[in-house]
Amino acid sequence: MKSKVLSILHRAPPAHGASKVGDFIANNKIINEKYNCYYITIKSSDTIADIGKISLKKIYLLMELYFKVLWALLFFGPDKIYFTASVRSVAFYRDVLLSTLFKAYKFFKKTDIYYHYHTKGINEFVSSSKKSLFLTRFFLKNVNLILLSPLLKNDFDKVKTFNKVFYLPNAVASSIKKEEFNSYIDNKYKKIDKVNVLYLSNMIKSKGYFDVLQLAKVNKNIHFHFAGAWQNKDDEAEFFNYILKYDLEKNVTFHGFINGEEKNRLFRISHIFIFPTRYRNEAFPLAILEAMSYGLTTISTDEGSIPFIIDVKSGYIIKEKIELQKALSEALINLFDKEKVLYIRNRYENNFNTENFETNLLGILS
Repeated sequence: MKSKVLSILHRAPPAHGASKVGDFIANNKIINEKYNCYYITIKSSDTIADIGKISLKKIYLLMELYFKVLWALLFFGPDKIYFTASVRSVAFYRDVLLSTLFKAYKFFKKTDIYYHYHTKGINEFVSSSKKSLFLTRFFLKNVNLILLSPLLKNDFDKVKTFNKVFYLPNAVASSIKKEEFNSYIDNKYKKIDKVNVLYLSNMIKSKGYFDVLQLAKVNKNIHFHFAGAWQNKDDEAEFFNYILKYDLEKNVTFHGFINGEEKNRLFRISHIFIFPTRYRNEAFPLAILEAMSYGLTTISTDEGSIPFIIDVKSGYIIKEKIELQKALSEALINLFDKEKVLYIRNRYENNFNTENFETNLLGILS
C-alpha cells in the first residue's frame, strides 16, 4: 500500500515562492502516483499587501485550517506530514498551534514530520526574546527540516531540537525545450537594437526595484522593464513620479503583475536580469531560476541562498548598492558571449529544473 502523506502548504494567490512551490507539488503527477496524498491549503493573505496583517478573516481562516488538519489526522491517518513552516509574526503562532496537533498525533502513531522552510530569519526571531526561543524549540522538536540550501543551515544554530536536515533547492519549469535553446539564442543575439534589462518580482522596495529604476536615469540607452505586484500605493506613486521627474518614459516600462505567456515573452526579449534584493526573508528567489532558464546573466546580492544559485560564470553578486552600475557595465561587455549563455542554461538544467526537484523531494520523503 502507498504511504499516506498529509501536505499542508501555501497555494496561490498570492503568488510568491512558497505558493508557487506548493502549486507544483499539489499538481505533480509523479508525487501523487508515488504517495496517497491529501492536501490542505494554508489560506491567509489574498494579496502581497495583506501578508503580516491581522484581520477577522484571518482568524476565521485559522480556525478553519485547525479543524481541517484535525479532521485529516483523525480520518485520513497520514504516515508522513509535510508542512510549509513560517518564521515569525502571526503566521508563526498559527503554526505553533497547528504543531500541537502533529505532536499529539505522533504520540499515538509513528509519523515522519517535515517542515519545509521557504524563508529565513529564525536566528533573528529567536534572538528577540526568550519566549520566541522557547516556542521555536518546542515547534521544531523531533521534526525533520527541509531547507533550500546549506547556506541557510546556520539560521538554526540556536534551536537544535529537530531531527534531520534535508536540502531541497527550488526549481522552475522552462518554457524553452532543450533542443530549441540553441536556435532561440542565435536568433535573439543575432541583432540587438536595444538592450533590455528586467526586474521581475513583487514590487517591495527592499527587493531593490527602486535601485534598478535609478540605474535607468544614467543608462538611457538601455530599456528597463519592471513586472510585479505592488505592496502599497505610496511606493507605486513614488515609482511613477520618479519616471516623470527624470523623463524616463521612453526607456522604462512597467508591466504590472504578469504570468503565463506574457511573462514568457518578457523573459525572451530580455538580456540581463537584475534583482538587488535586501528583503529580510529572501531565501531562494524563483525569479533568478526563471532568468537562468532563458540563459540570462543575473545581477543580484549575497542575500540568503543567492550565492548558492549564482556562481562567478553565471552572474554577478554585489554586496553594496554602489556596485550595481559596475556590474551592469561588465554584464553589457559580455552580452554577446554565447558560451556564457549556454553555461547559464546548463547550470539551470543540472541544478534547478523540476525533474531534479521531484527526485530530491521523493528521496527526502522516502
